[in-house]
Amino acid sequence: MITLTDKEKRFLKRVDKITHVPWSEKIIAVDVRGKPMRLSMATFSRLKDDGIIIRSSGDLSSDIYVVNPAPVTPEVEEVQEAP
Repeated sequence: MITLTDKEKRFLKRVDKITHVPWSEKIIAVDVRGKPMRLSMATFSRLKDDGIIIRSSGDLSSDIYVVNPAPVTPEVEEVQEAP
């Protein structure tokens, strides 16, 4: 069962895209307005492994992830539908 913390729920409500640079293990998350957001590597890995965020595009130097449009669990669906 996938459970999200309050911080993860707030993060998923605001995040627009997440850029992962595999060579340096750097994570850059931004909201719709382009404002940077914090995301730890551990949280990024957990969200990716649980299928909550998915890879939307990438190139040789970076990968772009977005929130999965098909909710994985009812809890994730609730976060996506909240205003």
